[in-house]
Amino acid sequence: MGRAHVTFVLVRKLLRDSRPAFIAVAIVLFLFAAFWVKITQRVTTQIVPMSRLISQPFGNAKTLEKVFVRGPSKVSQAALGWGEINFDDPTDFLAIGLLHPVVLVICMVWGVGRSAGAVAGELDRGTMELLMSQPVPRSRLLLAHLCVDCIVLPALCLSFFAGTQFGLWAVGDFVPDYAMLDDAAKESPLVAGLVKQVPRDPTPLQVNGRSELVGLVSTLAFMFAISGVALALSAFGRSRWKVIGYSVLVLVVMFVANTIGQLWEPAGFVRPFTFFYYYQPQRMMIDGTWTVDVGQTWNLGRSVPVPAVGVLFAVGAAGYALALRFFTRRDLPAPL
Repeated sequence: MGRAHVTFVLVRKLLRDSRPAFIAVAIVLFLFAAFWVKITQRVTTQIVPMSRLISQPFGNAKTLEKVFVRGPSKVSQAALGWGEINFDDPTDFLAIGLLHPVVLVICMVWGVGRSAGAVAGELDRGTMELLMSQPVPRSRLLLAHLCVDCIVLPALCLSFFAGTQFGLWAVGDFVPDYAMLDDAAKESPLVAGLVKQVPRDPTPLQVNGRSELVGLVSTLAFMFAISGVALALSAFGRSRWKVIGYSVLVLVVMFVANTIGQLWEPAGFVRPFTFFYYYQPQRMMIDGTWTVDVGQTWNLGRSVPVPAVGVLFAVGAAGYALALRFFTRRDLPAPL
């Protein structure tokens, strides 16, 4: 039996084992992406015109929007990572979907759950001894897991993209809807006067759903980094649930550190040590920026651009390399 055939058999087995979870996660991502398109349409075509009506007495049509963005939602922005978002632009608002807690949690659950079972899970179930009794080099097992990541992670990202495209097709054009303004005008003559001052433009808003493919490259790298770290921990352990616990703990600490670093400037120096600092799909979609400025974060006095996606892929690769080094040298305990 050739080595290529052995790897193919292992990959097929791993894909078969992960198929139910993959289908469930892909469906959830598809449905969420489609639902987020509807939310985007409602915000940009109905709520934004209403917010401008309320902002009229302040002399600036975007006063309420700025209060919302910079005020009560500041913590949410820090947690998710986006900067100034133009709520008038559907493409800008679509970018927020990749930063939504639902997407982040799914990415973490998939990356940790599947990779934690790579070594520790097999030991937990008592199947590792049977697997290693075959003429299969240990390195081939990890190579098979890498191949599965190369197949499954892009497929999950494409399921999200497919959901967005389906949503754009289902909801139709983003035509500004002023029905809420007309309803408000019926309540008061004063409001009716303000409504007349709101400029109305029936031209459909432009939305570019294809730009999401750029942002999904960051999502792919983010999931690969999580997978690599969880695999390294799995190669060290023998209990799947302990590996899951340690992996989740690492990710939660990173998330909290990144959030605090955004809210409290003195703690900002810890952000580059977290995955979430480099997960910037909204900047890639909106500005076409693929780098993060570590020099600005660390107040180095000069710009130090770092490729965000490159760092995440490098971390994932380092996790696989560490797993390979330890797994090929460790003694595997007999099943209890």
